[in-house]
Amino acid sequence: MTQTLRLVLFGCCINGLLWTGCSSPESAGEGAPSPSLAVTDSTTVVLSKFYSSRSYRNWLGRLAEAEGTGPLRFVEAYGADSADFEREFQRARAVVLTGGEDVHPARYGQAADTVRCGRIDVERDRVEHLLLDRVLDQGLPCLGVCRGLQVMNVHGGGSLHPHLPDAGYLGHRGGAPGQTRDTLHEVHITRPWSSGQVAFRQGEPRNFVSHHHQGIDRLSDAYSGWAEGPAGLIEGIRYRDTLKVPFLVGVQWHPERSRSGEVLSDGLGQALLQAMAP
Repeated sequence: MTQTLRLVLFGCCINGLLWTGCSSPESAGEGAPSPSLAVTDSTTVVLSKFYSSRSYRNWLGRLAEAEGTGPLRFVEAYGADSADFEREFQRARAVVLTGGEDVHPARYGQAADTVRCGRIDVERDRVEHLLLDRVLDQGLPCLGVCRGLQVMNVHGGGSLHPHLPDAGYLGHRGGAPGQTRDTLHEVHITRPWSSGQVAFRQGEPRNFVSHHHQGIDRLSDAYSGWAEGPAGLIEGIRYRDTLKVPFLVGVQWHPERSRSGEVLSDGLGQALLQAMAP
């Protein structure tokens, strides 16, 4: 059974869904209240799925207020009926593929590896592949976070490691004793690029929030890698055809939960917002 597409103006309270999965669990806390802002059609952002922590909405809303590009109006694609989906997508200025459960391995030809996943949601796989179809058709700016990067790679014909420790990659999930929700690991830029006024330059590795047990195995031919995590795992990808889609970027870490003020955290959100400009 479908439900009406949920929308929220940044700063308003909503009844979000708490969902803990293989890739990116979120806190159930609602966080500090934010000021209410007026709805405008020009700043509608589609999130693939809402979370009750509001971390993506709080993060982008804070950056939009600072950039003077707000207010932002957020709608949720997951669970929407087709009519609501079509209507709201016509108003969208950007798409964010949020973190969450693992992509079904049948999507990249490894159905037997389903046992390596904690939970799988085939409906979410369908919705997010549909979102990427529309992003490519319309050239909408799109940011994929954690699971979002994985969906981008699979949608483009790439594959994933079903369980990173099996492939020799350690330190991507597990946290520290007493705090197992997030792990901090180094990320470094391997291929500089820029978007709008934001430049992603090579430099010393910095630590960012990680919470995933899957990652890119075979990179899609449609994307190029631009950032890596421990042991050379590709953790930042960008769509090659920037004339068709100027901003289609995926990251394996969590910029919305990492330390603010960094180019690989707030800079990604700022670049998305700038790409939304008419």
